Amino acid sequence: MIVAYLSGHGYGHSTRTAEVLRVLRGLEPQVELTVVTSAPEALYREAIPGPFTYRNLVCDVGLAQQSALAIDEAGTLARWHDFEARRGTLVAIEARWLRKAGARLVLADIPPLAFDAAAEAGVPSVGLANFSWDWIYAHLARRQPPFAELAARAADAYRKASLLLELPFAGDLSAFPRRERIPLVARKPRVPRAEARRRLALDSRASVLVSFGGLGLPGFDARVLGALGEYVFLLGDECPPAVAPNVAPFDRRRLGHLGLRYEDVVGAADVVLTKPGYGIVSDAIGAGTRLLYTDRGDFPEYPILVEEMARYLPAAYVSNDDVMQGRLGSVLTAVLAQQPRQAPDIEGARVAARRLLDLLG
Repeated sequence: MIVAYLSGHGYGHSTRTAEVLRVLRGLEPQVELTVVTSAPEALYREAIPGPFTYRNLVCDVGLAQQSALAIDEAGTLARWHDFEARRGTLVAIEARWLRKAGARLVLADIPPLAFDAAAEAGVPSVGLANFSWDWIYAHLARRQPPFAELAARAADAYRKASLLLELPFAGDLSAFPRRERIPLVARKPRVPRAEARRRLALDSRASVLVSFGGLGLPGFDARVLGALGEYVFLLGDECPPAVAPNVAPFDRRRLGHLGLRYEDVVGAADVVLTKPGYGIVSDAIGAGTRLLYTDRGDFPEYPILVEEMARYLPAAYVSNDDVMQGRLGSVLTAVLAQQPRQAPDIEGARVAARRLLDLLG
């Protein structure tokens, strides 16, 4: 059995690890899988074929968010103090569960708890990540010294890892004693672009997918998009209902009825408006879709993604204020005028899946 522990912070950890498990299930259908996370079970049921066990557990602290664009540092510290008070008990519980379940390998993206529990249970552990929480917390500690304790605690756990599969757009992952670089893990649309657009009832106008990782944009009034009638805006679960003729809301249930997945919507869109995160950036690369990105607070992954993603897809910057006010016309024109980039190697899921199977023996 492979047991995957996933951070519930955003959807990127879930989507990329679910893609690895999907490919692994295709290569070796008989391998038992368990997913342990606080992220929605539906993300995994949609992605991974066949049976697997889902356990709902808050595996790590991650970052508390005021919104998709703002980190709640005080809330994060409070959450960590509560988690740390229970950490020893949680590690013991998970270690006992791993032994009882017959786990042979732990995959983690990227909760420190998983490595502590695996070490106590005597089970090999493999990380999958482009950043780790010790690096994030050490960055925040420059301004908020209490984060240094969080960084040290996370690094201690990561040192117990048997291996880290290091993804592109990587930050400082030096806490892991053994690392192997792999290509980009990226979802690709499964429905052709023209067919996906037909199912979504999109016309010939350029379409813009508004995607903020399920966290939403508090205070955003989608009526401001009505002035941009030359575009159609696709607004997902985190956005309000249609408020203008060119605003097309959708939710996961509607996509299911249409036989579409989120990555198909990314492929149907001409542009994705988002905050840069590994999940949505890799989805856009996998679909060959342009990116319009905005700021996301003091998050050290941001400048790495901004610098490197421009090599892989057309991208343009828009300020938070311009997003909130709907001042998008000129930047949309600019990003649509950019030429597509040469597609990178996006077979990281297959590489990772084969490596995990090798480790299983």
